[in-house]
Amino acid sequence: MKYATKLKNRLVRLIDAVHDKLLLIKYRNKPYFYYYRAVVDKRAIKDYQEAVGGQWEKNGIIQLERLKMYGLKPHHSLLDIGCGSLRGGVHLIGYLEKWNYMGIDISKDVLNAGRTVLKENNLLTKEPTLIIATDLTLDYLGGRTFDYIHAQSVFSHMPQEDIEEYFSNLHKVMKPESQFYASFFESKNGIYYPVYRMPAFSCPFSMFQDMARKYGLEVERVADAKEGRKQQLVRITVAKN
Repeated sequence: MKYATKLKNRLVRLIDAVHDKLLLIKYRNKPYFYYYRAVVDKRAIKDYQEAVGGQWEKNGIIQLERLKMYGLKPHHSLLDIGCGSLRGGVHLIGYLEKWNYMGIDISKDVLNAGRTVLKENNLLTKEPTLIIATDLTLDYLGGRTFDYIHAQSVFSHMPQEDIEEYFSNLHKVMKPESQFYASFFESKNGIYYPVYRMPAFSCPFSMFQDMARKYGLEVERVADAKEGRKQQLVRITVAKN
């Protein structure tokens, strides 16, 4: 029985990988953003918890505890980039005061799952905002800025040019005192490359340093409550003149 389960799981992963490759071919002439949206939509319909990486309860609590460790208080405003179906958001919304949580994601299907999670956890009275991310410019947020910004497993699923576009637009959502925490898979050989299977990427810390200098930001490594997927954590702030 145990062997049969393992075999079934491997088969499912193989089918998913093949499907992802076919989607990559389908969207080859469009920005990567559109391909990855299709991947997440497909996974969300199948299992909204696994669609955002699984380990639902463990990693959700870690996201809240991580930000509290770095000063997040209930009165702070928070932008949750790649909020998905609210694995972390359900804990963050419960902690923050009313109206202080905004989550954005490229997938309408995971956001719809997130709205169901809100109802199931009686969190609608907190009036969080969930918005579909239409591009990488952040213009659709209407100029709103945030005390804290969080991106769990977002840069680890973006090509280098998309990460840089995000860096170039962060000034639109950051105040001088804002703190942005982002996880990423670190490349040990100093280059940027896809890892284990699409659509995940590994990149050197120096890449973030270069982008930060280019766009008036500062970046540093920070300690993290480990989430079990060997990702590293950086804090991004506005550079002091």
